[in-house]
Amino acid sequence: METAENKRFVYEFGKFVLDPQEKTLFSDGLPLHLPAKEFETLLVLIENNRRALTKDEMISAVWPDAFVEEGNLAKQISRLRKIFNTNGDQYIETLPKRGYRFSADLRRTRPVIEEPVILEKRTVKRLTIAVENEVDDRPLALPPRRNRIPGFKMLAPFGLIVLLGAGVWYFNRPTLQPTSKINSIAVLPLKSLTAEENGKALGMGLTDALITKLGSLKQIVVRPTSAVTTFAESPADPVEIGKKLNVDAVLEGTIQQSEGRLRINARLIRTDTGMQIWTERFDEPAGGIFALQDALSARIAKTLAFELSSNDNTRLAHRGTDNADSYEKYLRGRFHQSQNTPDGLNRSIEFYEQAIALDPNFAEAHAGIADANVILFNFGLLPPTDTVPRARQEINRALELNPDLSNVHTSLALIQFLIDRNWPDAERSLQRAIELNGNNADAYLRYRYFLTIAGRLQEGLEKLTKARELNPLSPMAHANIGLAHLLAKRYTEAIDVLEKTAAENPEFTLAQWFLGTAYEAIGDHEKSFSARVKALELEGGGEFSAQLQKIQASRGIDAANRFWLEESIKAKTTGEIRSTGQKQTGGLPAMTIALRAATVKDREQTLSWLEKTLEEGDTKLVQVKYLQKFDFV
Repeated sequence: METAENKRFVYEFGKFVLDPQEKTLFSDGLPLHLPAKEFETLLVLIENNRRALTKDEMISAVWPDAFVEEGNLAKQISRLRKIFNTNGDQYIETLPKRGYRFSADLRRTRPVIEEPVILEKRTVKRLTIAVENEVDDRPLALPPRRNRIPGFKMLAPFGLIVLLGAGVWYFNRPTLQPTSKINSIAVLPLKSLTAEENGKALGMGLTDALITKLGSLKQIVVRPTSAVTTFAESPADPVEIGKKLNVDAVLEGTIQQSEGRLRINARLIRTDTGMQIWTERFDEPAGGIFALQDALSARIAKTLAFELSSNDNTRLAHRGTDNADSYEKYLRGRFHQSQNTPDGLNRSIEFYEQAIALDPNFAEAHAGIADANVILFNFGLLPPTDTVPRARQEINRALELNPDLSNVHTSLALIQFLIDRNWPDAERSLQRAIELNGNNADAYLRYRYFLTIAGRLQEGLEKLTKARELNPLSPMAHANIGLAHLLAKRYTEAIDVLEKTAAENPEFTLAQWFLGTAYEAIGDHEKSFSARVKALELEGGGEFSAQLQKIQASRGIDAANRFWLEESIKAKTTGEIRSTGQKQTGGLPAMTIALRAATVKDREQTLSWLEKTLEEGDTKLVQVKYLQKFDFV
């Protein structure tokens, strides 16, 4: 039978914690005494969670060297059920004529090391002693009280020695260092205990809202939502996740909506020691989502001993609406927007619109519609005619309702920069966004975009560094660091960063496109072509990429690139992007065609499409002077 013999972990389920090393079961933090065989029976069940075990398998594991009847196993199961069924929980299932199965939402975590307890300035440690009777499972009877004075007289000299020794230890004991301050935190997605999408959406939405609340405080660095979404379904140890995100502590928990109640079980863990700082259950009626969120954010702030100003308290209490149904729609919108896919962005807009229908003065919902439209435009998923007017309208409404929303200013900056060409106002909007929320990683990324286009490469790299600090795992931040090296003609550094980013994020196409340009700059045309074709394939152009590879194999890379240029020019005329089959108003951007013309060193076509890029007002035109591929013109 397989076992999970790893003494460095404890098992958590519901209000219970099982410590295999200490052979102790805790209920609500209090130790319960289990006889040896009862404990071993429970351990076998837990180590095979959700697996059907036959009676013979269990008897062989618990009594390996003895002949035991099935009745003894049944007694152990019956005793365990009495412990677990106090709240009506049914963890152990009987499988008729077969055996048993333990089923629980089980988490295997690092053991809890409790902090010292201070009693009258003497430092001691909590100690749990579990006494086991290996021979007889019956509880031991206490002996009758007797006069112990003779024995005391005999032991008095020994006791005096012990007391003197304790005194020497006390006055020469090592001083315990205070727990180091927590300066950074990651709020991991609340995991739904149901498989329904509504539960997942609510959990991710609440996580995002909590990150926004804590991120508005200046006393702590909070990893952005984009940094934690990849861990929504991850079984990884939260301590290991915290180390990857380079934070001092992680908050993890579960969310459950059932029988008219909304419950969150959460715990805060230090990443350096694995120590559990606190664990708590928050339980409210289904309509009490505000009370749940307020209680959780206040508990974190209190635990981390923040000195909150009146403005800080106002930010923590702010939610934008008093309509619980509207707020729940907004949270679902945040969940879909966090996916950063065309479908996710469009669905987020639908939920934001539903939130506004319930509360027209909900500023955050207006801001959500604005940002989703800006992203759809900026990523080239929809033309500006379909997105920018709506984004302007929603930005103005959001600022009218609440001028202190950081993400509204980041959305406004992109429109001022890319559409209005008002660079001074765009920079002021980005600075205001960061002033309102220093944890706004998107603001730093968009500021980098602005600075790079403006030719302020070193300043842009500094903003990128800050964005990476806030989100160490962000593929967007790493890809843009690679681009910064590329524009600065540091090709080796660019390729190192981009290859690593592409390897760690195989579905992230931007790194592949940048890699293609970097390889081209050092004259490696084969790798350049392969990287671009891979990016094209990932974006849905599988049929066209196969055609390009076929031409490459028969006629060479230059012929394949010329064919790609010709098809791009056709797409500009027809408005249909042949590589993906998509329709787009205005077809491909002129700058994209200029880049492809430069790849095949067609000077006439390159200059022609650069002129058209100028006519389109594409801000990326300024990159021409930094890209080596345009040197020939």
